[in-house]
Amino acid sequence: MDQDLIKQIALEVMNETFITNWYFYLLLLCVSTIGAFFGSLLKGFGKEKSKYLAIESSLETIAKQVKLTTETSEQIKTAIEHNVWRKKELETLKREKLEQYFLHISLLNNSLNNEMISTFFGEKVEHDPESFTKADMIQSLYLPELLEVHLELSKVVIEFQTWISDGLFIIASQSKAQTKDPTLMQAHMKKQPILLKKLANPIVNVLQKTKELALEVNT
Repeated sequence: MDQDLIKQIALEVMNETFITNWYFYLLLLCVSTIGAFFGSLLKGFGKEKSKYLAIESSLETIAKQVKLTTETSEQIKTAIEHNVWRKKELETLKREKLEQYFLHISLLNNSLNNEMISTFFGEKVEHDPESFTKADMIQSLYLPELLEVHLELSKVVIEFQTWISDGLFIIASQSKAQTKDPTLMQAHMKKQPILLKKLANPIVNVLQKTKELALEVNT
């Protein structure tokens, strides 16, 4: 009830008019009470609305965080799947290159010897003159684990190939001079078994190391 209404009631009480107008003031009192009630209700509603807005804002924030977390999880999952796939592909490729390398090295002794026969005597024997070159490339690109034993083998292979080149030079020199001294080639050919023997251990070491690496890849 406001101050003006209280003052008016007090004046009418003093003027003795309150009794005749009591129903009017009762109505005012009821209206004032109802107004206060609804005012309080609206105030409470405003507070509740603020709470709901705050909750709604929090829910939106949570939804954004959940979305961001989900997207991040999907990105991580995709990256992991890609890495797993890449690792599997690399392992498959390594197995293939190990097989190729092992085959080239296994045939290396015969390949070098047949190259010598073809070069010195002109006989058509099956061999791959690029066998070791292919093995060397495979090792360099795909099999760094075999570098040490491969280098040891390379030294002997180069020595054998140099020996073939020297023999070819002797043959070419005699052909140019139109002379034929069999003793030169005989002396040269005495080195063949020595070189073949020198090839044996490095080849065995490379093949053994290749088997060990294959076992690691396959387990």
